[in-house]
Amino acid sequence: MLALLVVQLEAACTAADDFAGVVEQAWHSDVESFLSFPGLGVQLATRVLAEIGDDRILPAWV
Repeated sequence: MLALLVVQLEAACTAADDFAGVVEQAWHSDVESFLSFPGLGVQLATRVLAEIGDDRILPAWV
């Protein structure tokens, strides 16, 4: 049972590493700024950028 869990954990870690490699290939210049936030790694910084976007123009009502 434990050996099966270890195999699954190793597969999940490999998949996360592969995903991080794909993210780094599609790097955006703003990701460096997000990586400076404590606790944000490559994957989470990219997700934050995707949510916020790279449009820095604020609407007039803000």
